[in-house]
Amino acid sequence: MAASSSCHYQPSLSAEIIANNENLLTEIFIFLPIKSLLKFKSVSKHWFSIITGPNFSIRLSRVPKPITGLLMRCNNSPEYNFINLGSNPSPAPFKSLTFGNIPSRIHIKQSCSGLLLCSSLQENAPRPHYFVYNPTTNKYTMLPPIPNDKGALFRDFVLAFDPLQSPDYKVVCVKDSFLYESSFQIEIYSSQTGTWRLCNSSFNYPNSPFFLEGVFWNNAIYWCKSSPYMYFDMDKEEVREMPMPPNISGLDEKWRWYLGTSRSHLHLIDIYCPFNTIFNIYEMEKREDCCRWIVKYQVDLSLIVKSYPEMIKNFHRDLHFYLFSILCVVREENDDDSYLVVHLPAKVIRYNFKDKSFNKIHDFASADSELQGANENGNTQVTDFDFVGTAAFQFIESLACV
Repeated sequence: MAASSSCHYQPSLSAEIIANNENLLTEIFIFLPIKSLLKFKSVSKHWFSIITGPNFSIRLSRVPKPITGLLMRCNNSPEYNFINLGSNPSPAPFKSLTFGNIPSRIHIKQSCSGLLLCSSLQENAPRPHYFVYNPTTNKYTMLPPIPNDKGALFRDFVLAFDPLQSPDYKVVCVKDSFLYESSFQIEIYSSQTGTWRLCNSSFNYPNSPFFLEGVFWNNAIYWCKSSPYMYFDMDKEEVREMPMPPNISGLDEKWRWYLGTSRSHLHLIDIYCPFNTIFNIYEMEKREDCCRWIVKYQVDLSLIVKSYPEMIKNFHRDLHFYLFSILCVVREENDDDSYLVVHLPAKVIRYNFKDKSFNKIHDFASADSELQGANENGNTQVTDFDFVGTAAFQFIESLACV
């Protein structure tokens, strides 16, 4: 009987040892899904302190998290579609956003390493409110107004967060300085201090570039909405020009473009011709002395057009262009599994780089996204989606504090 009692007691003793060993628990927690960690915080005060501690957050950030899905706003609606990208479909983190007592709609402006930069313009308010939101933990913070803005025109707000470097984040604002024509200044908000700081020097560009939809990568903010392309080096606090990829079409006006990050890679897609389904995906190669764009993938969507002829839109006589928008370049741990997410009329397609295969991964359920009949030439018409500027925001599970 004594031996039997000892046999039954041993597993309980082992579990107790594990449950109270912080180093061992940390090694186990690191590889658990974020949703499990959120539940485990309520097991005990000890587990709560481990999971919410800064050391655990740093360790957790070193384990790359995949893009779980994309948040895509429904046109003329405060709601967002959730496009699952994982092998195990997960529920949408939200349908629409509401923060506390803020009465107006909350819109996503940018996603960065699991955090979202959002804005809301209240009635009769001179400026929008800006928020940093973690959709995994459902926590948010409202940024304070920029002091002494003197009615300056704010060109862009960009969230800069790299959990591999720091648990803190920054928000960069580009504004007109009013010192000289085409002169700009940069304000930086730090979550560590909770305040805005004006960079020491202003900068000038004669062509008044468009500082819109900036992307954070490698401790710099990149803008590719105008010529020349520019970036803001956050270490040196300098704005510089960066090289542009070659214009292979011979046209000057961009028809579509994409700039985004995935697994610490920065990708650019320039499509200058609306009548073409063949294009390159560029990756930024950065060295100590320079940076340049290299061709990473070549894409041909012609087979997708054959399968989904509703992409075809008549232009003039026998000339037609194609309804599609690039939502995301997704890099996987094994590059052979990397793929492109493409928005077509009423659906989303996954295009695999290695074998050029594709499959439908999402159908839009709302009536606004359904195809609206056919035109006189037999081609389907889409009325509600703008395939030139459709945006999608990455959802990555994170325990980052805001």
